[in-house]
Amino acid sequence: MPTTGAPRVLVLGATGRIGTAVVRTLEATPGQVVPVRASRSKATVEQWIKEGKEAVRIDLDDPGTFPRALEGIDRAFLMTGYTSAMNHQTKSLVDAAEDAGVGFVVHLGVFGDGRSTDPHFAWHELVERYIAGSRLAWAHVHPHVFMENLLGINRLRDGRMVWPMGDKRVGWVAGEDIAAVVAKVLAEGPESHAGKDYYLSADLLNGAEVAEILSAALGREIPALVLTPDDLQRMIDAGLDTTPAGMDAAYAASTLVWLRQTFEGRMDYSAHTTDTVQDLLGREPVHFGSWVAAHRQELLDQLR
Repeated sequence: MPTTGAPRVLVLGATGRIGTAVVRTLEATPGQVVPVRASRSKATVEQWIKEGKEAVRIDLDDPGTFPRALEGIDRAFLMTGYTSAMNHQTKSLVDAAEDAGVGFVVHLGVFGDGRSTDPHFAWHELVERYIAGSRLAWAHVHPHVFMENLLGINRLRDGRMVWPMGDKRVGWVAGEDIAAVVAKVLAEGPESHAGKDYYLSADLLNGAEVAEILSAALGREIPALVLTPDDLQRMIDAGLDTTPAGMDAAYAASTLVWLRQTFEGRMDYSAHTTDTVQDLLGREPVHFGSWVAAHRQELLDQLR
């Protein structure tokens, strides 16, 4: 355990895009806090420790790993994967954090209104209310659609931007901005951020608009395949589309509900941008065109 008196911050998802970026951002201001990487992989944790990094093993499916992982932890960043298990995982972890004396948690949620009927939005809202009802000081970060989804679950298909929500727009946010906001809230702690909700949305774009920006930035035509949720469901039924890796069936079904509710206008309340990045970080958010330019090669690789 380090001798510094700086708060020790447990970072879940430290092998993923957001968790890695949170750790990297926290490490950019040495002495403010001590980031503690978390992974379910014993080999990964052992490698981090060999590299002189603070690290612990935690398996969200095994609450028996929680007490040791939370020992000496002052603050924690909570996030889960694309799975319906998020409810019992986070509930158990929050209970363990209370028992361990953790003082402050920052939870990564969704861009909801507290009255969501889409299942995976509702799951997040249940988690948020459970955290708010705990003895822990807390803050919630609510990102809209990740720009990084275009590198994974919403990657280009046959060189096209598939958009199963008609002409409806959604908000987009870069992982870099999510991580920067999370890191600032974790580093400054409950004195500045307890009880606050931070919503993140930099650009409001639909599929055709996304395709236009991609075409300009990549130097080749990226057509938009504009569909409806029914069109997508027919593709799935015909075996032309599959559940993304790492997403369980219940979560995947829930994303179709979100698509339908967006298409029908029931999510129009969320169709706006926010000033959170400017207010917290004192700079413009990463806009979609800049993000595409930064990830140009990764996007071009999808077109091979």
